[in-house]
Amino acid sequence: MDASFIIDLLNGKDNAIQVYEEIKDAPLSVTAIASVALFEILRGKEQNQDKTQKFEELRQKMTVLPFGEREAEEASNIEKAIHQNGLTIDIDDLLIGATAKMNGAILLSNDSDYQKIGGLQLRTY
Repeated sequence: MDASFIIDLLNGKDNAIQVYEEIKDAPLSVTAIASVALFEILRGKEQNQDKTQKFEELRQKMTVLPFGEREAEEASNIEKAIHQNGLTIDIDDLLIGATAKMNGAILLSNDSDYQKIGGLQLRTY
């Protein structure tokens, strides 16, 4: 899950809630968040106690996918390919996308940056 998806979920956006309801109990599915997306949420956590509590409850149900050596190498390759096409990508999105790709995860997001990453499994909502 991308940070934007989790924020939309916490803000009660219908489309995010609908997708979460579809996937949360799906067989063989693991709800995960990239460590970089977790950082994005933690650094920007609002002072809203209700949302903080909801996020902590959601966080307990998620697996955190680490950003390690494999992900760093993949992020470097992705960035080079994107730059060769004359495009740019937000660094956080690059790291989250590389993490999802290297873990064979389907990334939930509405951020168009992820469409620049070849081979990434992406689900928009």
